[in-house]
Amino acid sequence: MRSHLPLKLISSIALIGALSLMSGIPLLQASAAPTRTSGELLDYAYPKSLSWRVRRDLARRINIPANNLRVTEAQRQTWKDGCLELAASDEMCTQQLVEGWRIVVAHGRQNWVYHTDAQGRSLRLESADRAVTLPRNVVFRSQSSGGFAGQNYETVLFTDGRVQQKISFMGGKDAPVRSWRVSSDKVQQFREILDHEQFQTFDQKNYPATPGAADFFMVRLTSPTGSVEYADIEQEKLPRSLKTIIQAWNSLR
Repeated sequence: MRSHLPLKLISSIALIGALSLMSGIPLLQASAAPTRTSGELLDYAYPKSLSWRVRRDLARRINIPANNLRVTEAQRQTWKDGCLELAASDEMCTQQLVEGWRIVVAHGRQNWVYHTDAQGRSLRLESADRAVTLPRNVVFRSQSSGGFAGQNYETVLFTDGRVQQKISFMGGKDAPVRSWRVSSDKVQQFREILDHEQFQTFDQKNYPATPGAADFFMVRLTSPTGSVEYADIEQEKLPRSLKTIIQAWNSLR
């Protein structure tokens, strides 16, 4: 009985192989691991249809074939409103949390940043000048929002050394504006730190909170050369140069 088993096994393999050839279906198909080029930060849980929708939208806007565009970053985000935090100046947004993605699309050295919902049915493109919107008399600005209390902070350093901080609360209530001054030497020292640590290299970068984290603030730092966002609970994980800038900024507050 044992002597017949190999023949039966060989016959079965031959039959499956013949059927495979007839149907055009390979017996085994190796699944290649997704390749990642240098500088890409991709969460492979994001829907692949999202990549196509974002690239197709950008291709239509800039008249470049979608196949020439590539997604270099895909990070989970929880947007704070129905406008995906990219409302037009006269647009009313529903106040609700929206699970979605922050997608960076590249063509050569140029990048575009999209905010989308979970499936990409709703997507918005950051305006090209969104990161650099400071008046000429402003050196630096920080904006933070979040926490269970829903507070929003905006702190601005002016070229003459004035510092102003505005605090608003959920429901539209505002605290009195705080103002103080720093010396011209400190303003110059801070500018030198921005240059030395190359703040512009962080433009359009985003360092989100770990999925599932709660009670944290998203902080947006802006200078005339760029803008970066990070979750305050992830500050210790930030690049050394960015942490140096944050420490210098906090010393002025």
